[in-house]
Amino acid sequence: MAGALLGLGAETGAASPVLRPVGRFLDFYCGVFALVALSLTVMIGLLATDRAILASRHRLRAQAVHRATAFLAVAMLAVHIASQLAEHRVGIAQAVLPLPGRHAADYDIGVIAFYLLLLAVAGGIARGRFAGTKHPWAWRATHLTAYAAWPLGIWHGLTSGRAPAVWVTAGYLLCVAGVALALAARPVLRPRERRTP
Repeated sequence: MAGALLGLGAETGAASPVLRPVGRFLDFYCGVFALVALSLTVMIGLLATDRAILASRHRLRAQAVHRATAFLAVAMLAVHIASQLAEHRVGIAQAVLPLPGRHAADYDIGVIAFYLLLLAVAGGIARGRFAGTKHPWAWRATHLTAYAAWPLGIWHGLTSGRAPAVWVTAGYLLCVAGVALALAARPVLRPRERRTP
């Protein structure tokens, strides 16, 4: 829908004064929002399995928030891609395939991160099917691709197109720090988790 609005604004002179600010907002911020939502998803996912601090009902709530932020990340990513297509910054082939061209390395990183995120989301959606099989590691393997998508998304965000504003770089660094803290908390909490009856 956002892509259709942006396309309409780009093609019709009458609608563009109304839609141009919306398109500019989506163009500038949806990629950042997608990365922040993905960072929150990774942080909450790392902590949602903790048994040392979180009670069972709190873990369930944390997992629900984890799913909600994952959905938000994918939605923002879809709007980000649609805005890039509507603004003719990338063609459909460049949006879905890692192809050589202007900013190829940076855009290719974004495309690869996109596919890794889709694989992680698909693994999350199919978790119930994997849990009932003899191969529960398959869910974990697909879901862990989010850990690869996240740093590629950071790299893509900081190196693609125009130079990032200072606040964007600071926001990305906060995302990196948050994920690093959540990751560092896991080994500290695991021994306590084993001792807890």
